[in-house]
Amino acid sequence: MPIDRSNYPGVPDDFPVDATLSALSGAQPKMSLIEENGKLYAPGTSPSEVLTAFQVCEDLVSQMAAYCQRKLPTFDGNKEATVRAAFQGLLSKQWCSPAQSAWIMRNTVYQLGWTLINDLHSDPDLSQNLRQ
Repeated sequence: MPIDRSNYPGVPDDFPVDATLSALSGAQPKMSLIEENGKLYAPGTSPSEVLTAFQVCEDLVSQMAAYCQRKLPTFDGNKEATVRAAFQGLLSKQWCSPAQSAWIMRNTVYQLGWTLINDLHSDPDLSQNLRQ
């Protein structure tokens, strides 16, 4: 089901909107939904939740850009290795979804003005996440 991006003002179209898995106890079937402005959303997809996630991720882009610049000498100037390590670290912390982590790293690379070569795509998990 396509997402109506007009529900998310101030959030770029390429920002991933991820539903949060939830479980409700009891014998009767239930659905976990969030009501906002008269509309129902899956948890994690309401406009206020998406805007908050975007703001957090946007802040992480600036932090990751500074981090990557600081760590670049550790990887002998290899930008791909620096981005790969930063991405894996971001994923391991689980501060956001894998798709949001990939969005953060794509925007970090863009903000730094780095051009990455195919070496980055040799890691299937990393390249798949960065291409989404």
